[in-house]
Amino acid sequence: MQSNQDAKHDSAVLLACDANYFPYATLLASQIAQGHPDRDFDICIMSNQPLPECSLVGEHDFRMLHFDMPESWSALATDKKITLAAYQRIIAPSALQADYRRILYLDSDMIYQRGDLSALLNADLKTHPVGAVLDNLQHRKPARLPREFKAAGLSHGKYFNSGVLLIDVGEFLRQGIETKAFEYAGSDKPDILWKHDQSALNCALHNNWAELAPVWNWPCFHRYFFFAHFTNPCLVHFMSSRKPWRDINGIYPKAYVQAYKAHLSKYFPSLAEKMPDRPKPATKRMLWTLIYLRHLVDFRAIMRYLERFSSEHDVK
Repeated sequence: MQSNQDAKHDSAVLLACDANYFPYATLLASQIAQGHPDRDFDICIMSNQPLPECSLVGEHDFRMLHFDMPESWSALATDKKITLAAYQRIIAPSALQADYRRILYLDSDMIYQRGDLSALLNADLKTHPVGAVLDNLQHRKPARLPREFKAAGLSHGKYFNSGVLLIDVGEFLRQGIETKAFEYAGSDKPDILWKHDQSALNCALHNNWAELAPVWNWPCFHRYFFFAHFTNPCLVHFMSSRKPWRDINGIYPKAYVQAYKAHLSKYFPSLAEKMPDRPKPATKRMLWTLIYLRHLVDFRAIMRYLERFSSEHDVK
């Protein structure tokens, strides 16, 4: 691991990306820096590829980390959406153990809106190596058995989304989570690798993680747009293959699209020029009707899920 500077604190917010996602990672990192001007944690961006120059690195004192990816990783499962860069979250605790006791890993396709990340970094996880948010796979049907667990011969358990991982570095290392995760990642069973690194981590942490409130990893796609009214999310995650910077259907909130447009226009203008024009809502009446009806169908189940948490700092 190579770094542009030494660690300044004993905990960190970490984004791991490749060159393609770096521009979007810098927006999230900047939002966090602006929201925590007197922060007691480092903001790190890790990549396995050379990254373009960006003035935000110096402006916000980001710690830049370069990871030399092993050749063996070329055999790991990927797709158009999930690249090998995603597996960097698995090795982060061992790679950064000399610097940090806690790491808050965040996917790069997120927006920070509010919330005390210092308090989150110090949340009580008991002896669990990781804190995370339940994946939308089980929001409506908590009894659903994930296909990875079935394929791996594991019993029913809660399944998390790996876009936000609060990592207790000591416990993660003591319990050998990295080794276990890569054992699952090397499986020849397609169902175990359904969600790639997320699948591997869920199998490795089966029934051994603390559940965080949904505000820390709020899904932002068509089945969740209006439920945000009840949550006031801290971190909004654009989980689907559709992203606000390529919103050809005009379904993402205008504020999110404008945030990316303004950021890219200033720091990565060539990407801003590629952002599509948003169609007017009136041209998508049937789409919006279906989205509203989908929310109506899901309302009761989603409310049951949300009501499980008494506050944003409630940890299950």
